[in-house]
Amino acid sequence: MKHWYIIQTYAGSELKVKEELERRVEELALGERFERFKVDHEETYFLAPVEEVITSKSQRGLSGEYRVPYNYELAIESNRRIRNGDLIAYKPPYYMEFDATVVSITPLQRVIIEMTNRNEEVYLIPADEHIRRDIRMGEKIRSGIPLTADKEFVAETKGKIALRDRVKKIELEKEDGEIVTKIIPERYLVRLHEGMRLKKGDLLEKEDRIVSRTSGLAKVKEYKDKQVVSVQKIEKRRLFPGYIFARMEMDEQMLKLVSGLKCRFVGSPPLPVPEREMKVVKRKAGLEEIPKQERPRVEVDFEVGEVVEIVEGPFADFTGEIREIDKENEQVTVMVRIFGRETPVQLGFEGIEKL
Repeated sequence: MKHWYIIQTYAGSELKVKEELERRVEELALGERFERFKVDHEETYFLAPVEEVITSKSQRGLSGEYRVPYNYELAIESNRRIRNGDLIAYKPPYYMEFDATVVSITPLQRVIIEMTNRNEEVYLIPADEHIRRDIRMGEKIRSGIPLTADKEFVAETKGKIALRDRVKKIELEKEDGEIVTKIIPERYLVRLHEGMRLKKGDLLEKEDRIVSRTSGLAKVKEYKDKQVVSVQKIEKRRLFPGYIFARMEMDEQMLKLVSGLKCRFVGSPPLPVPEREMKVVKRKAGLEEIPKQERPRVEVDFEVGEVVEIVEGPFADFTGEIREIDKENEQVTVMVRIFGRETPVQLGFEGIEKL
């Protein structure tokens, strides 16, 4: 008869031990004596449930934030997962919308300072001016700090350097004499020369693509001068560090299954875990539906020290003692005893009931 058992190992080595146990079960042809589960589209004999946690961390050397001007088209949606290499946004190529003659081409250096309110100030500096070395992307800057060595250009606001690149100011004269000015980054500008005739439909500015340098959850925020896409890192954390679970038959041969590995069965001899206590593990592993209740907000009629029943979430049907009540956020902390130890569980008022 199959029962639930717990295998204990070092926190952080659950996956490695689980893979070795899976290999041994197949090698010793013991599969018939285990219950097999399907987790994340893969079949397994052992459970080591994980949860995904969104963090603000970014991998070293990789930026988690991307500046997207409004003339770019977003290729992603907020609150969606993206992977390293996925397209975030792109600027379509620009084709002439009218016939014109190139009047002048002026090379410039562009520095954009992002203020604390996320608005931007743009500085266009002649190409022959020497911009100071410490004016680099991402560097903080104070109002009054010179941008150039000769102090001809000075930062007028406090913030950080959002962009520094080379651009060209193109003046185009339409057939009716109107002058149209465009500022185009050098790397996207097609070959031009003064006096050149451009016709409607001619390519003027090449396409640009912004690609993610990391994986995670995308968030999009809109500001006056731009959109900002941030990629929040998603970490997988073990829900029960140091524990692996299996539903199996138990005898001397099964005890040898863990021989030589850095793990052991909990209990001597191994103790079966009640099916009721395994509910939370199965719910966390996605093997059992998590109860939910649609309820209106309730008034606070609980007390610290009161024993209540949990009615929603992975710990539904468990009872525990209220350790803390947060009236402002309408949350309680309930101490639930599982696997021989007390675990704090945070719930909304609607998630518990009086016994």
